[in-house]
Amino acid sequence: MDDLWAKTAPVTCIHPGWSLLTGRDEVMASWEAILENPDPTVIEPVNAIAVIHDDFAFALCNEILPNASLIATNAFGREDRTWKMVHHQSGPAPLPPPETARRVHQKPGRLQ
Repeated sequence: MDDLWAKTAPVTCIHPGWSLLTGRDEVMASWEAILENPDPTVIEPVNAIAVIHDDFAFALCNEILPNASLIATNAFGREDRTWKMVHHQSGPAPLPPPETARRVHQKPGRLQ
């Protein structure tokens, strides 16, 4: 997670039910707390889309959890010629219709 987030650009994050987190230290501390949970929640991203414009990009997807559905936005900027996350926000959303849910096939280092 540390490598994914920008190190020089300002960063922000809003987890579902949390207040706005600002600054890299606060954002990284939140992810550390989430990822250290001994009973992690399995999240399946579906219906991902990406929009790229020059040195800015954002990705959107539905996040399917065992007992909930979220929708997420992730914003990226280029930092030293590499895409780095500058903002993440996720919140409650209705389940996508089953016939439209497409699994996300992740490719390391690539924005889809």
